[in-house]
Amino acid sequence: MATDQQKLQDIVRLAQSGRDFFASTGPGAAETEVRAAFAYVADVKARLIHSLSVWAPAPAADNSSAGARLYNEARQIFRSDAPATAAPVLTRGEDQLLKLVESGFESTRVPALRQLLKSFYSEVAICRQAMARLQARLAA
Repeated sequence: MATDQQKLQDIVRLAQSGRDFFASTGPGAAETEVRAAFAYVADVKARLIHSLSVWAPAPAADNSSAGARLYNEARQIFRSDAPATAAPVLTRGEDQLLKLVESGFESTRVPALRQLLKSFYSEVAICRQAMARLQARLAA
């Protein structure tokens, strides 16, 4: 079973990979709505990383981590004129982060950390919904 520290580092590692993807690709998206959604997602992840730095030092960059591989895959298929093509991969990333935040909330006994994870859960859920909407555009 992973310790709280390990779980928090997993959250931070996945959030870092996602933040880097959304911050770098968002400005190039052709649609204003997509640029705004990517900026919001990048901001949520940046604030989550910063807030968790009190409890978990930032892990070293790991290009072999599952999160890094996932967002590398998204980079390879992302098209600024058709961002929905990457939506299934991006939705998977948001699903994973949501599950990690939930797991961290359920396992920690530190009240301040529980409150922090609880507050970020709703924001990560909004990010997940934004990627699900993007994926729905692919199906349409």
